[in-house]
Amino acid sequence: MKTPGVVLLLLWSGLVVVAAESGRTNLQDEATVAATTQEKSKPDIHTALREMSALIAEQRVELRYTKTQMEAMETRLRASEDEIMNLQKRNEESKVSFSVSLEPNTNRYTGPFNTGTTLVYKHIITNIGNAYNSNTGFFTAPVKGVYDFSFYVYGHSRSTHMGAHLGRNGQNLVMAFTSLDSGTINASNGASVLLEVGDVVSVFLPANHRIYDNANHHSTFRGHLLFHV
Repeated sequence: MKTPGVVLLLLWSGLVVVAAESGRTNLQDEATVAATTQEKSKPDIHTALREMSALIAEQRVELRYTKTQMEAMETRLRASEDEIMNLQKRNEESKVSFSVSLEPNTNRYTGPFNTGTTLVYKHIITNIGNAYNSNTGFFTAPVKGVYDFSFYVYGHSRSTHMGAHLGRNGQNLVMAFTSLDSGTINASNGASVLLEVGDVVSVFLPANHRIYDNANHHSTFRGHLLFHV
C-alpha cells in the first residue's frame, strides 16, 4: 500500500512532465508561426524588389525620352535664333537708299570735256547704308537684288548739248539728253536694275556735254534697293 507522500510525489512529477511537454509544444508552435511568417514575407520582399526594378526602368525610359525632347527643343531653339539673326541681318541689309546732287552750294557748270567722265555728286541728301561714295561718284551694291535708279540733269542752253548716261559697271543703261538754243533745259531718266554684290552704278557725262547745278540742287542722282534676289 502506497503512502500519501508517495502519491503526492507521483502527482507532482506528472504535473512537471505535463508542463514540460506543454512548454515544448508552445515553443514548437511559436517557431512554426515564425517560420511561416518568414516564409510568407519572402515573396513580399521579392515582389517589392521586382516592382521597384520595374519602376526604376520606367523612370529611366522617361528620363531618356525627356532628354531627347530637351535636345530637340535646344536644336529648334538654336535654329530659331539663327533664323532671327539672319532676318535681322537681312533687314539691315535692306536699308539701302541714297539721294545726292552735284553741288553743295556752288553755282557752276560741269563740263564740257574732251572725253567722257563720271559725275561725282558731292552733296549728300541721304545715304542710308553708305553704298554711295561721294569721292568717286560710284554706288556699289552691298547685296544682290533689284535696285531702282533715277537721275536729273539741268542747264542753260548755250549751243551745248546737255545730257548724261546711267551706267552699270561702265556699260550704258539709259541716257537723258536735250538741246536748245536758249532758256533753261532739263532731262531725266531711270531704270530698275538687277545687281550682283559689288556691281557699280554711276552717272556718266559724255564728251562735249555739260550740266549745271547750284544751291537749289537741280541735277541729282538717286537710288534704293527694291528687294533681295
